[in-house]
Amino acid sequence: MTSIEKALELAKQMGQMRQREPAPEARRNRAVQVDPTVATRPRENYAPFPVIEFDAQACTKNHVLVSDAQLAGAGGAAASYRLLRGRLGHRLKDFDSPCIGIMSAGPGEGKTLTALNLAVHLARDKQNTVYLLDLDMRNPSVFRTVGSRTPQDLSGYLAGRLKPEEVFFATPIENLVFAGVADPIQGASELLASPRFDELLDYIRRRSPHSIIICDLPPVLSTDEPLVVAPRTDCILLVVSEGVTRRDRLARAVEMLGDFTIAGIVVNRSVEEVGAEYYGY
Repeated sequence: MTSIEKALELAKQMGQMRQREPAPEARRNRAVQVDPTVATRPRENYAPFPVIEFDAQACTKNHVLVSDAQLAGAGGAAASYRLLRGRLGHRLKDFDSPCIGIMSAGPGEGKTLTALNLAVHLARDKQNTVYLLDLDMRNPSVFRTVGSRTPQDLSGYLAGRLKPEEVFFATPIENLVFAGVADPIQGASELLASPRFDELLDYIRRRSPHSIIICDLPPVLSTDEPLVVAPRTDCILLVVSEGVTRRDRLARAVEMLGDFTIAGIVVNRSVEEVGAEYYGY
């Protein structure tokens, strides 16, 4: 048994030991509570988001599966992301507009690539609008990975300088929307702890009912931002990498996230399969 297999077995055992309580009613089926006056209100009109472009060479180089040709040639990787999409959809079927946090124990374990490819696969399903938020603001990489750059920083909204509609950008993938920062930001935990972040999530849910929100978060052992955002998520995916993630660091990450719902572990660079393997709790 490899070290990563031992780590996964330990993580699964720790997950099984924690009895998961049902999600609070306030977080489940958010659309159930209907304001009786809503039918008489005029429908709010939202202008389309401006569009950013992806660089095809950057996507190919960084293994972001955005085109039909890439998907066809990806083999096991594409199948793994489809499996992840299906499993996660089943876990979140009782939630309206779920928020998913994606994080790793340490750097270089593939969490941003997982967040990107999961977001693309969910958007290609064409059942929901998917919002991908790059919240790893000390080391932002979502836009860079697809060869683009955000025209307006999410930090400008969190600091109170911009409106929410000014920091979201449509992409070449239908139903996929990005927000993030271009350059490293200091004081990220304070920005994310502010009520402005909760208001941003509310804006997404008002604008796009039944949307899916994916948060690419920093490594949980590197900074406190993941623990600031985790209470606002409905579940967490923990990304590990074959040959990179140490067993003790994974165990520590799982322990630190013990108060939150870990939907599963995604294994990158598996020696058994090309792509990502999913281990659900």
